[in-house]
Amino acid sequence: MQRTRNILFNATLFFNCLLLFLLLFYSHIAVSAWVQVFGRMHPLILHFPVVLLVLYILWQLWFIRKFQTEQSKSIAEILLFAAALSAAVTALFGLLLSKEEGYDPDALAFHKYTGVSLSFVSFIWCVAVKKFDKIKLANAIMSLVVFALLLITGDLGAGITHGENYLIAPVLPKQEPRQVALEDAVVFTDMVQPILQSKCISCHNSKKAKGELIMESPALILKGGKDGKLWDSTNVDAGLLLKRIHLPEEDEKHMPPQGKPQLSQEEMNILYYWLKDGSNFTTKVTDLPAADTLRMMALAIFKTNVEEQYDFAAADEKMIQQLSNNNRVIVPLALNSPALSVDFYNSQNYTAQSLKELLKLKEQIVSINLAHMPATDEDVATLAQFINLRKLNLNFSKITGKSIGQLNKLANLKELSLSGTDVKLNDLDVLHSFPKLKDVYVWNTSITEEAAKKIKANYIVQTGFYSDTVVMKLTPPILQNETQVLTSPLALQLKHYINGTTIRYTLDGKDPDSINSPVYANNTIIDTTALLKAKAFKKGWISSDILQAWFYRSTYTPDSIYLSSEGDYLYKADGAKSLTDHEKGDLSSRTFKWIGFQGKQMVATMRFNQPVKAKTVTISTLIDIDAYIMPAQSIEVWGGTDTNHLKLLSRITPQQPNKTEAGYLRGYDCSFPATEVKYIRVKADAVRVLPAWHRGKGDKGWFFIDEIFVN
Repeated sequence: MQRTRNILFNATLFFNCLLLFLLLFYSHIAVSAWVQVFGRMHPLILHFPVVLLVLYILWQLWFIRKFQTEQSKSIAEILLFAAALSAAVTALFGLLLSKEEGYDPDALAFHKYTGVSLSFVSFIWCVAVKKFDKIKLANAIMSLVVFALLLITGDLGAGITHGENYLIAPVLPKQEPRQVALEDAVVFTDMVQPILQSKCISCHNSKKAKGELIMESPALILKGGKDGKLWDSTNVDAGLLLKRIHLPEEDEKHMPPQGKPQLSQEEMNILYYWLKDGSNFTTKVTDLPAADTLRMMALAIFKTNVEEQYDFAAADEKMIQQLSNNNRVIVPLALNSPALSVDFYNSQNYTAQSLKELLKLKEQIVSINLAHMPATDEDVATLAQFINLRKLNLNFSKITGKSIGQLNKLANLKELSLSGTDVKLNDLDVLHSFPKLKDVYVWNTSITEEAAKKIKANYIVQTGFYSDTVVMKLTPPILQNETQVLTSPLALQLKHYINGTTIRYTLDGKDPDSINSPVYANNTIIDTTALLKAKAFKKGWISSDILQAWFYRSTYTPDSIYLSSEGDYLYKADGAKSLTDHEKGDLSSRTFKWIGFQGKQMVATMRFNQPVKAKTVTISTLIDIDAYIMPAQSIEVWGGTDTNHLKLLSRITPQQPNKTEAGYLRGYDCSFPATEVKYIRVKADAVRVLPAWHRGKGDKGWFFIDEIFVN
């Protein structure tokens, strides 16, 4: 017993002396990587002094009276010495851990000094244990002092690790979540920030800034940490935040760390769509489009505080689902509200019947958006039957204005949009009788601002911007073709909403000019892979920017296709079949139509049940240099009738850029003599190392593909 006691005492003395030495020269200490390993053992061993000291305190306060033997006293002393030794080692390791970055200096200082004090006080107790045993009051006071130091040190340590007041949080009054109405909700404040508060702030606050990252305010979030900013809208993977939360949980860089509460799928979706929509810190939920994913998610989160109370019953949910489709989206105006909003899409699919079908919901629909749809005056009679309509958007439709008087049956109509239509000033006379009408929009019509000022009515006429001294720039032409994949000759459909505008175009990749380029007419046919460039011209106006779009000819569609390796986990689209579904991606790399490969080869093999005569294979790609998305380093096309004996049909080496430029779509043609094939294998190598002039020099490049076309 005595020998064990001496060993423990001497060891405790040594570690306390070392602890005092390091404390005195703390500012001069540099901790190497190997020593850091010992520092990181601090959370592992800190339970020993806690348990041992509590046991000894219990012995002194309650059990010593029942066990007065010399042997029991010796065991108790060894318990105290072991507790003091473990306290010294724990404090020493904690001191080493504190030299790492990412901790708040003030919070750390309090924890450091209380921990060291606990070690020194425990050692003093060991030195004077015989004297304390003779004075019961002194023993009791020392027990209380040590116990208090244990609580304070533990609470400060828990605060650094888990957040402020972690120990007593269960007994503190709970903070109720901010109650907010849908109409007042801000996307960041009320959807994103609560996720950061519950899953991120405990490690990334002003007292414990892991990775030098603090997430307590928008400014600090935007600042980022030692690994850079949390997101980058120009980067294909959107930056660190999305990358870290999607890593496997066992990965050491996964966030939140393993063992911490993890993000739910809904929380990850909120973060993704917030970043996808531009990561704005002030956008309100109601500013989002009606069919926006974030807005739809918000309907399930926030309570409804609709200013207007509706006196009609909610529609049958099955009926809403039956009538809603990709061309006609029906959504609730707010959560638990019976009011519905309708938006029409894809003008080529619009029919008068598609509007009449909505009469099954005529009591519940309060908003209809027919902008850019070919709605005519005949449709106005149908619109007049939606008795509770508050908002009607007819912008750039075929409405002439002669029939809008029929809308006087809509007693609750507050907003009417007629911009870009053939409406005339006299057509607005009938609107005087509309009791609740507040705003009428007639931008880009024959109604001038001066004429609008003369209208004496309860509603306000919004005419847009006019100036005699400012030369306006035309907007680019609008491409109305819903598909850019040609399986047969296709009529080109271009349009401009400003009357008197001339559209000129090219199909050879050259920029159109106002003299030599052909003028667009409705009989323009495209029958081959081509790069369309179109530009708008009008006398007295600045010509528009160039509209650019690829059209791809696809004669043969494979019966099956597979990829040798999947794309990146964030950019897998719908797998291999998305390469032959004739659905083109756009300039946004975050749409779910692109398959992305970073620094590796893409290998896609297509199979035809019956042999075909192939002569060209076209690869549709996205190039966004600033986002690390580069042209393929090389593209090879192999073919044959036996998958094990394919021969090289074509190999091209796309030209690599030498500077950063705006993103664009690009098709690469691989031509070869007509060859009968049952299998076609396409190999495309992503750039392995970005060039020295690139801001990401040395990193791996991305290759993005959405379609492969044959002939």
